[in-house]
Amino acid sequence: MPKAFDPAIASHAITQLDTWLGGTGVRLEIVPSDFAVLHSDAVGILVHSETLPSLRVTVFDEYGDLGTHDARLALVMIGRGFGELEDGGDAASWARAEGLDPDDLACQILHQQLSAARSSFLEAWGDIPDVVTDMDWQLNAGTAQALRREAGLLPGE
Repeated sequence: MPKAFDPAIASHAITQLDTWLGGTGVRLEIVPSDFAVLHSDAVGILVHSETLPSLRVTVFDEYGDLGTHDARLALVMIGRGFGELEDGGDAASWARAEGLDPDDLACQILHQQLSAARSSFLEAWGDIPDVVTDMDWQLNAGTAQALRREAGLLPGE
């Protein structure tokens, strides 16, 4: 029989995200994506910092999480998007994995833009804490559910 979810795990994960955000001093702003024509779930996130020019990161928000403008959810989505970019390898493989047309010039431009943003981001602030499993994200369980609840997407317990 599977173990029940331990809320302390989600609490610790949320603390890690808050610590990362506070330590880096970045501010995340949700904006329309220039690439929404490619994928209706595309959302832009501007990463602002006192020390560097703003970075634009496009993520695919299939669950509508960023409608809340929640910084923690935005940070998790940036981390997930960067992971998918890394796992995808080349532009064509990444595009197919995202359900995009790899032959579309706009997809190739988006891949280049995201790759450059990822490199700049990681160089400036390092890795984002990987605190939400793929399974929890897709099933809205565990830490993903706790983050969505705190963002106001789900009713309190």
